[in-house]
Amino acid sequence: MFKEIKEWDLEHWDENSYRYFLEYIQGQADSGYREFHSNLVPGKEQELILGIRMPKLREIGREIAKGNWREYLEENTHHYYEESMLHGIVLGLGRMDYEEWIRQIRAFLPYVDNWAVCDCFCSGLKQVKQYQEPFWQQIDSYINSGEPWTIRVGLVLMLDHYLLDSYVEQVLERCDQVLSPHYYVRMAQAWLVSTAYAKYPERTHGYLLRCRLDDWTYNKALQKARESYRVSAERKELLKQMKR
Repeated sequence: MFKEIKEWDLEHWDENSYRYFLEYIQGQADSGYREFHSNLVPGKEQELILGIRMPKLREIGREIAKGNWREYLEENTHHYYEESMLHGIVLGLGRMDYEEWIRQIRAFLPYVDNWAVCDCFCSGLKQVKQYQEPFWQQIDSYINSGEPWTIRVGLVLMLDHYLLDSYVEQVLERCDQVLSPHYYVRMAQAWLVSTAYAKYPERTHGYLLRCRLDDWTYNKALQKARESYRVSAERKELLKQMKR
């Protein structure tokens, strides 16, 4: 019967239903998109990427979240890249209290092993708005974890949800605490600082004058800020002169 299912808001998930679900998403694969997208996700073997476009993944995630999404997550094998993407999407849609939400995030973090899963997951965590203040304290555990992808999660969460009047200085301070040689951590720091500069140029300028960012990350942040259409020509010239 599962082969006839086109919507996945199931009230019960088990090994059999999940096997049929895998057959379904394998049928949504686009080999051309897989080849293209695999080049954007280094470190992920092409055969583990099906090639399903994000609008379709979000559609499937919304369906799953309407049903028994907890059982779905228990059955998720995380074999394919898209399975981890769906896990992150569903976490941003599932209804739960704060304590369970934190537990679910903690359980998911080991499956965040590339920038795409990280960034999609972080942007989709709409519950941050509801739990903004208590969750702010939780971010410390991510950026101090020692695990590069978890650190990136903390940085991108701050970028997506905490570049606000009441948090921006604290965001920049926390960003400055991160000392990592990992490329995707440093890129997240540069992205965060450049976005902060576009939104809060005066405050971020002061940060740049005193920050501990390594030269590569610092210069990358300047570059990305200069590439932003939200930064004025005058400020772009000033940033050019600040390069180390």
